[in-house]
Amino acid sequence: MGAATACDIAARSGGWLEVKQEQLVRVIDIEGSQVADMFAVSSADKREWLSVGNTRSATERLFPGVGQSFYTNQLRPILTLVEDHTPGVHDMLYRACDPLLYALMGVTGHHPSCQENFQKAAAEVGWHPPDTPDPVNFFQNTPADEHGNILSKLALTKAGDFVTLRAEMDLVIVVTACSWDIAASPINGGGCTGIRLAIVDNASR
Repeated sequence: MGAATACDIAARSGGWLEVKQEQLVRVIDIEGSQVADMFAVSSADKREWLSVGNTRSATERLFPGVGQSFYTNQLRPILTLVEDHTPGVHDMLYRACDPLLYALMGVTGHHPSCQENFQKAAAEVGWHPPDTPDPVNFFQNTPADEHGNILSKLALTKAGDFVTLRAEMDLVIVVTACSWDIAASPINGGGCTGIRLAIVDNASR
């Protein structure tokens, strides 16, 4: 049996794909207005993973533009953004939501979180980082205003919008369909929905 070429990630859950160097992988917002938290790790060395801090330093941008790369904690390119079929609004400042954050927001009892969903998916491929890396938050609309405040706004994506990435090394990509549903700071649409990962032959131009 060959390696999987697609993964449908249900609302408030996580999933992963193995991607070979030079392959293209697409992150698709199935129903629209749904944030996708993306993580990636080298297949050859699970101690090397995508670092948003190093990516900001290497690109000197808050988020890479088309043609620019995401970098690892070893300052090596791991993925390159080759196509952005969205309004172009993404985030690389927010951490993955976790139980502590939900408790701070007044949520009682268990609530699905990107941290827990990441840890579950990553464990399936033998990736056990000491802390959850900060994610690339595709489709997340959380701009900073002129006073330095970060605003929480609904994702602008429509059903079927996507980004396409080229793998710069053999890697595993892990994505969580964001679980955040706090009315006081909405980022997903009317309800959390799913995300699709798919390896594609060519980026559409």
